Amino acid sequence: MKFGVNCRYDDILRDDVVSKLKQERINFVELHKIPERININELDRIKGQFEYSLHASVDFRIHPLLSFGYHISEVKKIENEIDFAIASNIKEIVMHGGSFFKGYIRLSKILRRNIGLNFFLDTFSKNFGPILKKAHNHKIKILIENCYPCYLLGRPYDIRYLKCKFPFLGFCFDLAHSEIYNQTEELMKINIDHIHLTDNNKRMDQHLEIGKGSIDFKDFFRKLKAKNYNKKIILECNKLQDSIESINKIKSWDI
Repeated sequence: MKFGVNCRYDDILRDDVVSKLKQERINFVELHKIPERININELDRIKGQFEYSLHASVDFRIHPLLSFGYHISEVKKIENEIDFAIASNIKEIVMHGGSFFKGYIRLSKILRRNIGLNFFLDTFSKNFGPILKKAHNHKIKILIENCYPCYLLGRPYDIRYLKCKFPFLGFCFDLAHSEIYNQTEELMKINIDHIHLTDNNKRMDQHLEIGKGSIDFKDFFRKLKAKNYNKKIILECNKLQDSIESINKIKSWDI
């Protein structure tokens, strides 16, 4: 398994952060909060330091006033991040589905069903399909992450539905998210291409260091071993040092 850490773009430009990661023999870094405009000098500075993946923006939503679609600026923001990946030779991008409009989840709970879910998934496909294909044409793997049920792609059904439409999409399994909503067993039936790990109390997404919450990680890693998983596992703790400590802790286990 290939362990790595999540890191803000601004932090990876700091010499002390790079030095710390190299000292800890961290080879895989997932960048997030990248700039809107590509700075060639900065790209030259970070290239070759680590093997990078990219976590795309998450702050976008379905708009009822736009025929329940996404604003063009939100689609453009994701496309800009794909362009950044192309320029940086990054081959993996983790992506969420965006949140539903206000009131949708409450109404769904009252009616006990996800109203128009296929319509929203088709709308996502229509709005983002061209840039997903653009990434694929540049040999970049888009990894759909399981998020909260108040987000599109927050259910195993959503992920399977989208992968049927775009077979080239991968799946980023976030254990912390799945444990909160009791989805772990079902999501682990999907082929996993990438993993995000943090700990929590199984009620809130706290991004804690491994061992500081309630998740049974040793059982999880036994299941991963049985699946012969050998791809990336990215720690997403609140603090970079907590992610590093988590990796060291996991490596010390006899599993």
